[in-house]
Amino acid sequence: MWQLRNILVPLKGSSLTVATEYAKVTGTLLEVNFDYITITSNSNLLYIPLTGIKNIAY
Repeated sequence: MWQLRNILVPLKGSSLTVATEYAKVTGTLLEVNFDYITITSNSNLLYIPLTGIKNIAY
């Protein structure tokens, strides 16, 4: 997980698409925490666990 965090930290403020086990989410990356990321999409805040991320496109 630390490798994923290291990739995501420089992308704060960038638009990205995150594929999870349930759906794809496109939004702006707000913060990267120890075990989850926060994305804003259509005025909604989404908390996505790092363990649930399958793919990231930016």
